[in-house]
Amino acid sequence: MSKEEKEESKTGDGHADGAAAPKSKKKLIIIIAAALVLVGGGAGFFLMSGKKAADEHAETEDAHSEEERHLASAELPSFIVNLSETTNFLKVKLLVEYDPEVLAKAGGHAEAGGGGGGHEKESKGGEGLPGALGQRQPMIQDAVIRVLSAKKAADVLTVEGKENIKEELVEAINEASGMEEPPVVAVYFMEFIVQ
Repeated sequence: MSKEEKEESKTGDGHADGAAAPKSKKKLIIIIAAALVLVGGGAGFFLMSGKKAADEHAETEDAHSEEERHLASAELPSFIVNLSETTNFLKVKLLVEYDPEVLAKAGGHAEAGGGGGGHEKESKGGEGLPGALGQRQPMIQDAVIRVLSAKKAADVLTVEGKENIKEELVEAINEASGMEEPPVVAVYFMEFIVQ
């Protein structure tokens, strides 16, 4: 029998090739099935994670749009200051963007002292800050003047310099407001003249 087995394996008829063919087909089917499961699972993962990312992005945009909808703005009167170390001067008109909810929280305490309504009558042409910020407007104007007059002409002429000034102004106004929670979120230049 050993001669017959050797001959069958050499010639190729018999069970040696017949058994190998089903095993390789089974392996091929298993490999293809596993690949499909992996590809399908991976595609599902990417689709679900893409949907999650899109949902998170939409929530972030909604949060930003809600913040923007709740912000209010007020104009400050023009400021004319001498710049540091030069004979140049700077004329600036500012628009202050603030959170009215923060202002309302602080406004109840500030209005109890009186003076909130009277200040609004003093502001010219719609200029001035409302509520608790309006009551602190002289201190806020002083802070703005201090920040601006400390600048050199070279500081205020570049775009980067202007952005730095805006950041410093927001910080100075919030500090001058005397509130625990900062009400001012941004400052915008409506006029900016260096002479």
